[in-house]
Amino acid sequence: MSEEVAPSVEDTKMPEQDGLKEKADECSSSPAAKDSEGSCREAVEAKSVQLQKEQSPTDKVKSTTVDINTLTPSTPSHTPPQLLATETAATAPVIPDNILSPPKSETQTDETNTATSTSCSPASDGQHSPVGEQPPPRPTLKPKPKPKQEQQEETSAVNGSIPKSGKPLATALSNKKLNKSASTSPRASRSRKPKALPMYESEISDNKVGIKLCIKKSDGVAGGDSTPSAASPPVPVPAATKPARKRVRKPKQPDSDESECEPRKKKVSTSSAAEAVEGDAVEQSVWAERLPAEVLFRIFEHVIEKDGCLPTLFRLGRVCSLWRRVSLTPSLWHTMDLTTWIKEKYRTELKLKWFVDNRCSACTELNVSNWKISDVSINCFLTKLAAGCPNLTGITLSGWKGFTSDNLTYLVDNMKKLERLDLSSINLEMNASKTAVGMISLCNALQTIGSRLTHLHLAHNRLAGIPQIVGVLSAHCPNLELLDLSNVTTQATSHGVLHIEKLQHGCQKLKVLRVTNSHITPSTAGMQEIMDSPGFPNLEELSVAATTDESRIICDDHLQRLLKSSSKLKLLDVRNCTRLTHESLIRLPAWDIKHLYLSGCSVTRDVGSGLELIASKWAHSLIELDLAWANVQQPIDNALRALAEKGSECPLAHLNLCGSSVSDEAVKEILKNCANMSSINLASCRGLPRGVKRLMQGAQQLRELREVLGVQLKDSRSSGSN
Repeated sequence: MSEEVAPSVEDTKMPEQDGLKEKADECSSSPAAKDSEGSCREAVEAKSVQLQKEQSPTDKVKSTTVDINTLTPSTPSHTPPQLLATETAATAPVIPDNILSPPKSETQTDETNTATSTSCSPASDGQHSPVGEQPPPRPTLKPKPKPKQEQQEETSAVNGSIPKSGKPLATALSNKKLNKSASTSPRASRSRKPKALPMYESEISDNKVGIKLCIKKSDGVAGGDSTPSAASPPVPVPAATKPARKRVRKPKQPDSDESECEPRKKKVSTSSAAEAVEGDAVEQSVWAERLPAEVLFRIFEHVIEKDGCLPTLFRLGRVCSLWRRVSLTPSLWHTMDLTTWIKEKYRTELKLKWFVDNRCSACTELNVSNWKISDVSINCFLTKLAAGCPNLTGITLSGWKGFTSDNLTYLVDNMKKLERLDLSSINLEMNASKTAVGMISLCNALQTIGSRLTHLHLAHNRLAGIPQIVGVLSAHCPNLELLDLSNVTTQATSHGVLHIEKLQHGCQKLKVLRVTNSHITPSTAGMQEIMDSPGFPNLEELSVAATTDESRIICDDHLQRLLKSSSKLKLLDVRNCTRLTHESLIRLPAWDIKHLYLSGCSVTRDVGSGLELIASKWAHSLIELDLAWANVQQPIDNALRALAEKGSECPLAHLNLCGSSVSDEAVKEILKNCANMSSINLASCRGLPRGVKRLMQGAQQLRELREVLGVQLKDSRSSGSN
């Protein structure tokens, strides 16, 4: 009886399960439903759980048998379905449908297996044969080999313990969720994609210059037999390998191989690029090569007279071979300033010797101050200079600390045409016996040069025996034109006495005398000696400015003795000479002074009309005037008005009123009448409004100053009215 009841139970329950399987097949096979496969599968699972609760144990066994036959591809068997189900239930564990479902990434691979097993099973047709009826023989199908990853997942699912209720364990559900998230998230898809064997493909760039081989790594599997997953999106294969860290700054073009194969191009300077463009565009004419060398030499002479030899000759020699040949003419290299145009790092002994051997054969003026020359190399340099520069007339050796008395003696004995000698900043410390500016060595050298000497610079030295030096100059150097004793210190007060009358008798051609900020005191003289002194009739520049310590050295008597016959004086610097008065300045024989510096002088503090008289005397010739820190308003305002009265005839260009008590009305008069103004210093002027208390330079700033103060030049205003 039990065998007869079994078909009836199977006939009643199997249609419902067949409907569920058809629904599951539709969900898995439909393309539109593949995206929502998870929701569809959950609905099927819920329905199957409900049916399992309603079934009897015998029905569960039968339904389980159908599921196994349906989902597992196997060889056909002639055993009846009922006996096969009983044997399977006794030997194999009950496996729910949801655990055997393949992951999303393998749906396409298992569709053929599922379809084959469904068509071969009795439950897939919806009709079940009665007990004892054998199905027709079916062809044996050889299962396809599965990837290792799929086999591992199935093994882990089958070996798990299944509860009696038919629901999967939490571990199985978590594994399923992990597989689902791994297949959907882009990061997981990249991290869990199957490892591919490296394949290398060669790509040849399109560069026309040469062929460069770029090798990159692809993601294909060796042999090309693997089929990509249909559910997961294809992972894009990069066109080239990841660039190096040092090339991150350079913008890389997408899908470009040349950007990685070609090396980074070097930066091309603007000058070289311009030269390349010009060379490629138009060919230059040959007029420079056809120009006669004599004419080109004359042109170079005029250019050098205006701009100097360096760096003009270096630049001219780069034009063409003819210009270089003419620029190397020795007579053009007559004045060489190797300090201004040679960088400090190149001022070496070898470079200096090269210049002497190759460029100084006709040199007459040489400036080699502050060159790095050792004591041993000085003798070699002087030997080469004496042999290679026979026409040298002037040399500047400022800053040569190792220049000794023997070197000076060799120089003046072998340079027979030497006229100008600069020995500044040689001995800054205590006077040494072997230094070149010692009293004995210097006096001997001056006697050797004699009447040839025209310029002597002894500034920034610690000297001894200034009276003896001045005595030798007045006795043996009648053609002396410049004497610079600025910033000279002495060992004792007696060593710094300057005999004015003795120097005037011996050096009548003196044009420049600088005793600025020096420990030098003019000597005392009798009335008869002062009357017999001829003075300095050719003197054009006198600088006796002093600091606070020496501010009381120069007085009116000294100034009168120095300038008694200096009618050609152009520059007078008496800053910080507190003992000078306006009377001595007004009595000076000079009528065409162009540069007058009165800052800190007692003249600027007088209440009288002395400053106005000084400005009126030289208003027609003054180009630069320094009245800084004049603390009395009325005298300085009157002086500026006296300058402004000249109008367009006033050549005043530079005016220093820093820290003075000048009023804005006086400044307006200057800005209104002096058309040649190029700079005015109004810093710290207490009587001026805010916004103008600073140094104004240039035509633009002066124009803005006039607009702020509301003034206008007379010339422009008159031209506008016309």
